[in-house]
Amino acid sequence: MKFEELYQHTGQMGWFQWNIIILLFLFTMSTIESITMIFVGADMPHFCQVEELENLSYDLQKLIAIPLDGSGAVSSCEMFNLDYSNYSMEDYLTWNRTLMMDNNTGVVPCSKWIYEQVVFVSTIVSRFDLVCGNGWMNQLVSTIYMAGTLIGGILSGAMSDKIGRKMAAMIYNCVRVVGVVMATFAPNYPLCVLGRFVLGLGSSGCFLCAYVLVMEFVGPKFRTVIGCALQVSLSLGFMLQPLISSLVRHDVKYQLAALSPSFVFLTYFYFIPESPRWLVVAGKTSKAEILLRKICSVNGREFPNSIDLNVVENDDEEYRQRNCLALLKTPRMRIRTIVISFLWFSCSLMYYAMSLNTGSLSGDIFVNTVISGAVEVPSLVVCVFLLGWKVTGRRLSCSISFIGAGVSSIICIPLIIEDFGSAVTGMSMVGKAFITMTYSIIYVFASEVFPTEVRNVGLGTGSLFGGVGSMVAPYVGAPMDEGFKL
Repeated sequence: MKFEELYQHTGQMGWFQWNIIILLFLFTMSTIESITMIFVGADMPHFCQVEELENLSYDLQKLIAIPLDGSGAVSSCEMFNLDYSNYSMEDYLTWNRTLMMDNNTGVVPCSKWIYEQVVFVSTIVSRFDLVCGNGWMNQLVSTIYMAGTLIGGILSGAMSDKIGRKMAAMIYNCVRVVGVVMATFAPNYPLCVLGRFVLGLGSSGCFLCAYVLVMEFVGPKFRTVIGCALQVSLSLGFMLQPLISSLVRHDVKYQLAALSPSFVFLTYFYFIPESPRWLVVAGKTSKAEILLRKICSVNGREFPNSIDLNVVENDDEEYRQRNCLALLKTPRMRIRTIVISFLWFSCSLMYYAMSLNTGSLSGDIFVNTVISGAVEVPSLVVCVFLLGWKVTGRRLSCSISFIGAGVSSIICIPLIIEDFGSAVTGMSMVGKAFITMTYSIIYVFASEVFPTEVRNVGLGTGSLFGGVGSMVAPYVGAPMDEGFKL
């Protein structure tokens, strides 16, 4: 008897499964910490700080000490090379730039900055001076976070197989709590980066372990729908972040508010049961039988006394013994592996580049981020329809969504050059909708392209390349936007 046949007795989708889905839906909704960098790392208007001018208004300080750049805007990284102690307060109040300076007046780089609290009160940019020559360090924070998610994803499979889905999810949530504390209260940049790495490691592990746990409680008939529903939880979490940030515009307070659910989820240890499939595979058949009888009881069914869980076949035993070399054995398998890896890399790169750079789009950063998350929901609904429609299937659905995302991005280029801000924002959202569909389809497509014996290895390899794409993503978007304008 195979484990899949047990769902005929427990029910593929009953009250017990709904309880688990609701609890883990809330759990996975909070694992979208990558999006918090839109607000935690948001740029703030800034200019050089001159101690002698600190009692003057910002406008007067800019007039006296700050040159204009090539576009006529106030420079963010340079100041006039003057000895300001030689001037009186009366000179400052009656300052005339034409009379006080000539063409020989040089400029020097800033050593300190003043940050204008136009939208945000504080971000890590203002706390650690991640501007001008240090601007790349802001993107590095997101890259290191993505590296954490990559490693967390790699380790989660082995850990959940070894100690169980529930225990692995709880351990990763504890790691996430540690990352929250480190990243939020970091007194310096290195500790902030380390905290984001730990946070990424924990968040990735939490989502993947919870995803597997849900899939192993739900019957095969409902797995595609429930799998997409869990991804909707991420979209709702995405939409929730700007709402929180709009109310709390200080990076420390915002992170505490946005990430505090991870502390609450520590109590899930007492509410969430272990996966019955894992209990059977691990040889803990007595615990598995108790749990299966409880599932039957909640779902209004009877568990047959004739079933012996000790003889239930392990469907996963064959392909656990394979490794990455199995993907290179035949020309067809090599081509499939290369194509899936490239698709996953491209998909992850585009998705996170669009998500993390939402703040650089024209318009209100909070409204844009809500829309960016909202477009994912109908995309996932369309995705379920396309996957189930015999006309499109997996391959054509993947092609359509990829082409749609690519065309939308190409259209954005001339719009960026001509500085059509609203049009760029609109086309970016269209591209985001298409790439979200691709992200969902690629999981299903990849799982069916690879044979059973190498499926886990194939998915792991594709996901690995996806992780690399997400690490590159913070450097794509806003930096390229500036390049196109030049």
